[in-house]
Amino acid sequence: MGRTADDLPLRLARAMLWASFGILAYIRAFSALDNGAGPLGVLLPMASYPPLIALSMWCWSPAVRYRLLAAVVLLYFLPIPFVGGSWEWIPWTVAAAVLCALPTRIAWPLFVLIVAAAGASALLPAYPYPGLEVQGGLGYMIVTADDGLIVFGLSRLVMAVARLHQTREELARTALSRERLRLDGELRRLLGGKLQAIAFRMRTAARQEPGEARHSLREGIELARRTLAEVRATAGAYRADAPETISPPAESPRLARRVLLAVLLIQCVLVLKNLAYVRPGDWPAFAFATVLLVVIAVLQVLPQSRTVLVAQSLLILLPLPVFPDAWDRLLSVFTGKLLLNVRPPRSWAIVGVVLAGHLAWFLHRVDSDFLFIDDLPAALSNFGGHVMIMWLVYCLGRLSGLLTVLERTRHELAEAAVRRERLRIAGDLHDILGYSLSAVALKGEVAEHLLGTDPARARTQIAALGSLVDRALVELGSITGDRVELRLSGEIDAAREVLADAGIEAVVRVETGPLSAPVDTALAAVLREGVTNVLRHSQARTCEIAVSGTSGGVRLRLVNDGAAVQATVREGSARPERRGTGLDSIAARTSGRVTAGHRAGDSFEVLAEFPAPAGPGGGPEGFQPGAGTPALPGSGPLA
Repeated sequence: MGRTADDLPLRLARAMLWASFGILAYIRAFSALDNGAGPLGVLLPMASYPPLIALSMWCWSPAVRYRLLAAVVLLYFLPIPFVGGSWEWIPWTVAAAVLCALPTRIAWPLFVLIVAAAGASALLPAYPYPGLEVQGGLGYMIVTADDGLIVFGLSRLVMAVARLHQTREELARTALSRERLRLDGELRRLLGGKLQAIAFRMRTAARQEPGEARHSLREGIELARRTLAEVRATAGAYRADAPETISPPAESPRLARRVLLAVLLIQCVLVLKNLAYVRPGDWPAFAFATVLLVVIAVLQVLPQSRTVLVAQSLLILLPLPVFPDAWDRLLSVFTGKLLLNVRPPRSWAIVGVVLAGHLAWFLHRVDSDFLFIDDLPAALSNFGGHVMIMWLVYCLGRLSGLLTVLERTRHELAEAAVRRERLRIAGDLHDILGYSLSAVALKGEVAEHLLGTDPARARTQIAALGSLVDRALVELGSITGDRVELRLSGEIDAAREVLADAGIEAVVRVETGPLSAPVDTALAAVLREGVTNVLRHSQARTCEIAVSGTSGGVRLRLVNDGAAVQATVREGSARPERRGTGLDSIAARTSGRVTAGHRAGDSFEVLAEFPAPAGPGGGPEGFQPGAGTPALPGSGPLA
């Protein structure tokens, strides 16, 4: 199966993390070259990268996470026997792996110990820069904490994107289940009692003498009509009412904000460290820089409005001429926010110019005894560090945006699912329960008429009404389920009976084999709605029902006479058009095609075609929500 556009957020998130590992590998490679390492000294320290990548990219069980953590630790110490003094004690892979693999209460204390151990390594006799132990130890701590937090933060955001991506429909399923339960209770309160009351009156009438039975029967018929009107009103309300919109949170995830703040604070410490080195004893400058850095950090905590971003950018850019040898550490933060907040391609052009100037500045400082930038590998390694911070700021912002979009998508899917469910239930109320109540009213009227001419037959008809109402109660309970399943054979028998009660001769011809459940339900629903229209909108004397197989599926044809009042002609229209929603609703909620219209003479025809299922579970989805198929050319609005 090929990848689709739905995979884009997850692929983009993982690509960002892959790129981050690439930048970190670049930095560590040039740092190793700066320490005089050969090819083996460059490659061996990267042996711990693969298990760290696996640990940070995908969700694993605790047992697998602990094994990957052990692999990172063992492979991190692998270079010691081979590269000796050219190997730097910067255990950022171990720090990142600890945060990614262990529970929070254990991971963070261990992370602090690892960072402290990195700083203490500068006090060992093998440290290559005598007299700079404090500066070097602080630098090791900063790099270990910085890189570890970068990988951990991006990893957690990527996993959050993956979880939301994989469960984007979970909220919809939950909302759908909740809405079904709510509507089920609402419909039972609204209609269940009325249906039970109708059944009670019909059963009472079946036991009474004709005089008393007529009174109970009329009460039942009148209640059935009022309930039918209420069913139609409720169905209309469900179609009109939109579900309540639940807006998802729009701000960035807390983890992204915390990681970005932590990295910014580390950069501020690095600025002060460099400033203390290049301007020893200049306490006014040091105090002024400290105040500016505090303001920059405070602005980072505030909601990131346009005003805050502009103010922070000015505080980063304006002091650059005053502190050129230290303040440039913050330029990467500015560049990352520029890349994030300015639309491409303008953003890429501006960032390209800034990075080119940044690189030129580092190359200018080569052999100038500026901190540790005394050769080309050192300059390229430091430049990579700035690119990494810029990339981190950009990635945290983009991943936060992806999470917000995915969360909003989950809510939109849930709202759409609830809306579709309300429309489905509205259609089923109209098409399924409405038919049953119409049949109860019609058969009740027939039974009332028979009470004066044929009491025995009337009693049989009244007794059958109780069963018909019981069926309506069962249908009421199934409407809020996954699918209302009807059977064509049962509907044909019911159609024969109700048409006969109305004095309409039914001619039925069925020429098809067993039908799949979805096709069976769809055909039964069309037949039920079509017969209802015949009873309500025509003066028919005959009705023909034909079911036959076709080359691609099955066809139902229903034709009745007496259709002079079954259609109205709009002014300026070339053909009669029906008004209504029943067959339209069925066509919209199945994968078949339904047409209806006036034919020669006073006939009216309903034609429904459904494809045969392509395999198990295939074919029309009955009364499941879904996209409908347009009606055949030449058809008008359906009843």
